[in-house]
Amino acid sequence: MNAHVVEERVSKEGRFEVSLFPAAAQVNGQYTQHVGTFGAVTYHLRERFGVQLLGGGNWYNAESAFNGELVEKFRVEAQAAQSLLWTWGVFAGVEVEPLTLKFAIFDDTLVHAGLTIGGAAGAGGTRHQLKPATMTPATYGDTGVRFMGNLSAGFRVQVGQHFTARIDVRDVIYSGQMKTINGCSAEQIPDLRGEPIPACGGFETVTDGIIARNLLEQSSSAILNNVGLYVGAGFLF
Repeated sequence: MNAHVVEERVSKEGRFEVSLFPAAAQVNGQYTQHVGTFGAVTYHLRERFGVQLLGGGNWYNAESAFNGELVEKFRVEAQAAQSLLWTWGVFAGVEVEPLTLKFAIFDDTLVHAGLTIGGAAGAGGTRHQLKPATMTPATYGDTGVRFMGNLSAGFRVQVGQHFTARIDVRDVIYSGQMKTINGCSAEQIPDLRGEPIPACGGFETVTDGIIARNLLEQSSSAILNNVGLYVGAGFLF
């Protein structure tokens, strides 16, 4: 392979780029673990500036083994807000490429490599584990849709005129506060002496409802950072 710096331009201005991140994994999962699949569409308004839509879901989202070990061995666990799980998200934002390098390989194939920085805002779904898996599967309660921010830094490589590869680190930021679980506030979920009201809940068992009530009473407004590694490929057209 013969690599050398070239002046010839590999242009992406005015073009769309479609990217797929088949396995985006959380890397700061002390209390939670997330793995998902995401896709992005970027329109490059300028050579180093674009607008981007990102969306997808975490097909695996669960409390971490560390959190489970805390419960099993010491009968303690993370605060309810810290163990909130992120299920899906949709974001719109911008991306800039402040540093770039262009070179050729195999004499005539142009490569454009650059550092990318981005910011976006959007919304996403959340849930919280109610009962861990034992002899029966774990149970979860839906905690609703909330506003989310997305900050990113990464490395982008374009080979020729069409093919791209990306490695991004994304920090998805959202509030851990829970106001309802399965559509119920703490006041709407009965205590040990009550019965679930028909119009609210959908809990599998009365015990799940009681756990949900306790989680809501412990809820705080902690800000969560879900930092993930996104590795993918794309196509420019």
